[in-house]
Amino acid sequence: MNNFILPPLAAFVSAALSAQVYTEASDLTLIGKIIDTPNPYHRVDTVRYKGFTKGENLQVRCPAGIAVLFRTDSPSITVQATGDFSYQANNTMRLASHGFDLYIRKDGEWLWAAACCPAPRNPQAPMDLIKNMAPGVKECLLYLPIYSELTSLQIGVEEGRMLAPMESPFRHRVAIFGSSYTHGISTSRAGMSYPDQFTRHTGIQMLSLGCSGNCKMQPYFAAVLEDVEADAFVFDAFSNPNAKMIEERLFPFIERLQAAHPGKPLIFQQT
Repeated sequence: MNNFILPPLAAFVSAALSAQVYTEASDLTLIGKIIDTPNPYHRVDTVRYKGFTKGENLQVRCPAGIAVLFRTDSPSITVQATGDFSYQANNTMRLASHGFDLYIRKDGEWLWAAACCPAPRNPQAPMDLIKNMAPGVKECLLYLPIYSELTSLQIGVEEGRMLAPMESPFRHRVAIFGSSYTHGISTSRAGMSYPDQFTRHTGIQMLSLGCSGNCKMQPYFAAVLEDVEADAFVFDAFSNPNAKMIEERLFPFIERLQAAHPGKPLIFQQT
């Protein structure tokens, strides 16, 4: 009889030991967020700020450039997300548009550790992000999808293990408004846009408002940027608009931001 009892018992004990305990990501530390929003994973509150096209409205609700900082001693990390994962495109890998991208800090350097992506037929199922990590506390940086809208993100660690917010090691707040290059379109993973890489390599926090195809110095984007608290502003502003748009919009756009942020650097990239 013991031969029939012990294997199920062992399986039960093993499952109990590996049970995951979940914490909402917004209860930890978010970086890269350009402005406060009711939904912590949105970049802009589209109820408050009006004028966006349907496509722009979706883009600014996607958490491109937003990442979660936390500390854990768990050997494994699981993520479970709810939201809209319906966006499809041939120019961007699903690991970037739908996925989660993990980095762990070692000797002051952020090293890539793992990535995962929701299953197309069951995107809200729990996902194993990483397993079998070495013992010890890890400092983690988890980037969110660049083209999926999240309503919730649960981060799971093994029962009895620690999961805690991590104080941000990144200095300053530098807002960047830009095109697909800034948004991260065609990158391999969610944390591989150039603002994200710049943040990891310099320690200067970039706040991304990259909007693929739609960085045209529109007045309603200026209204958002007027309310942003930042130490400097960077613009990838000449990739999307045509010459007529630039002629009509550039100086009024600059004048609005100068009035809202006197003395703050406004840095325009060449295309």
